[in-house]
Amino acid sequence: MSLKFCALASGSKGNCSFVSDGRTDILIDLGISAARAEKCLRILGADPDGINILITHSHADHIGGLKTFCKRHPRAKVVCQRECAYRIARAENVSPITAGRSFIVGTLTVTAIPVSHDVPCFGYVISDGFKRVAVVTDIGVIAGEQLSALGTCDIVMLECNHDTAKLGANPRYTPMLKARIASERGHLSNADCAAACAYLASNGVKNFILAHLSEENNDPALAVSIVESYVRDAGVAGVHIIAAKQDSMTGLFEVC
Repeated sequence: MSLKFCALASGSKGNCSFVSDGRTDILIDLGISAARAEKCLRILGADPDGINILITHSHADHIGGLKTFCKRHPRAKVVCQRECAYRIARAENVSPITAGRSFIVGTLTVTAIPVSHDVPCFGYVISDGFKRVAVVTDIGVIAGEQLSALGTCDIVMLECNHDTAKLGANPRYTPMLKARIASERGHLSNADCAAACAYLASNGVKNFILAHLSEENNDPALAVSIVESYVRDAGVAGVHIIAAKQDSMTGLFEVC
């Protein structure tokens, strides 16, 4: 068996990722429309009625399609951490199941990782017992706890939200908004993401998907080039780095 991963969408307008071992299918977040999620699942050969949905936190770009999707597919199971449950229920009129930090979803083991953001927020590591994939977005600062968990993974999807210079020069953003984004409860910059990826690559991680790129304050080619530079400077070769997009799926990663 293999573990498969695909980012369906990533950015400030909606986030959703897919993980499967061929027996258990998981979506991490559902911030895109139900119709788009259904279309992506059909392409991937997954049944929307049997999907398990793990929610990272309660912001609209991570749960905006949840209510409609659950109405269309009442057997879909929504799982979150207890700190997020009330906000999710209030926002989407969905009653999620709460889970501990480590739990089983079908044939897969899930570990929730607390991350620093302005609402309760969690990343997830998903394992089939042999291989591991991780999704960590909406994180303001990455610390030893998160790096330790991600260092065991075959694929890491990590926030690479903004270029510091682009954010600082953006005339549409207020000083307060810029400060929030750049804070330890905001979003990772390209440089912060690159430093984390270089460390993880030095510890054996070979596949990175850069996530949650700002449309106004970042550029996919810039983000990838900065991460590549940090990884190269760390003396690591053979690392695959791509940027997830807002309006299209990534390819399907498969680790065996």
